[in-house]
Amino acid sequence: MADPALSLQAVSKRFRRGYHVKTLAELLFTLPKRLADKRVDGLHKHEFWALRNVTLDVPAGQTLGIIGPNGAGKSTVLKLLFRILRPDQGQLVVKGRVGGLIELGAGFHPYLSGRENVFINGSILGMKHAEIARKYDSIVEFAGVPEFMDMPVKNYSSGMFARLAFAVAAHAETDVLLVDEVLAVGDTAFQLKCFDWMAQRRKQGGTVVLVSHELNNMRGCDRVLYLRDGNVSALGEPQPVIDSYLADTGQTRDTRANDIGFIAGADGKPRAEVTRVEWLGADGAAIEKMEPGAAVTARVHYEAREPVVDPIFALTLFHDDTRFHLSTQRDYLVHLYSGEAFRGVTLEGAGIVDVELEAMHLPVGSYRAKAYIFEGGRLNPLYVRDGMARIEVTRPGWSDGRALIDLRQRWHAPAKANWQP
Repeated sequence: MADPALSLQAVSKRFRRGYHVKTLAELLFTLPKRLADKRVDGLHKHEFWALRNVTLDVPAGQTLGIIGPNGAGKSTVLKLLFRILRPDQGQLVVKGRVGGLIELGAGFHPYLSGRENVFINGSILGMKHAEIARKYDSIVEFAGVPEFMDMPVKNYSSGMFARLAFAVAAHAETDVLLVDEVLAVGDTAFQLKCFDWMAQRRKQGGTVVLVSHELNNMRGCDRVLYLRDGNVSALGEPQPVIDSYLADTGQTRDTRANDIGFIAGADGKPRAEVTRVEWLGADGAAIEKMEPGAAVTARVHYEAREPVVDPIFALTLFHDDTRFHLSTQRDYLVHLYSGEAFRGVTLEGAGIVDVELEAMHLPVGSYRAKAYIFEGGRLNPLYVRDGMARIEVTRPGWSDGRALIDLRQRWHAPAKANWQP
């Protein structure tokens, strides 16, 4: 196996909370007390571990995503890799030229123009003056702010700042690219442009480390590191690590399972209720995941404690995947309704009904099901319960992972008569 582009071995970093020695006398007279005040964890009073025992290797050409709550140590990792900070314990190795965006506008002088800052920031990233001059037009084109290059950058918007800073970093031909949350201030078109560029950089053998709270961005990484309180909580394939993070923050799995409404019978219990909903694949086996366009069956288990005449069943699917921002006016994307299918039927006792779907085309992500039972022409349901079941629509194996809906494509030109050679 080739040597990793990045290697952290038991790396730890500590910081102080505000307290500083102000005079030489204070330093001399308080030194014995401060030396004796070290705690069991190796820290003095006012100190804390921002990172503790972080170990990982990132091979060249791979992308590492870093997630975690605020204060978990994500930016500290980037600053260590950028050599802005040094570890207090452990060993850190970064091979090749390092560049990227750690803090918005870092290395930019507010009173100098965009043109001048391109040369300054490029020099900070290790580019020669002649190299910057040669690439200047391409940098400006990438940033998309040609009319503002002679304006002081203090008058730039945060989005313009991000555009120009990323454009310079993109042209530095770094071996390791570090990107913090700063892309969040850019518009959607520019974000897509940046992610396309990073994908191309990976194909060329570059290594990318990406910190973001946008979990959808993490799905395109080779591995994801989940930091919590400065410690490694999980490291591995994106989806399991993201699920672990969401579970810890209480953002997943049947968050509305207790949202129940019903019309009570004589015993105070629901006259009829949906006891369970399950998804079945084409072979009849229960499934939790499916690809878009697959044939599936939703099986509704019910119990009618009192007779229900002309029953109507309904299922509503809500896209509630925190990795993706997707909403509609009513928040649900699919509404399945039995209508007249069971007219003339009277439900009694326990049973099941199926709704077969020849091809369920849905955007990728996780969905929860809300189940209803109506009686005849009643407007209010006899029973309704949210969070009855979940199913995840996964990406097809051939997908490039850029869109919520994947379509097979075949491009061709029927007539080439007007093409220039």
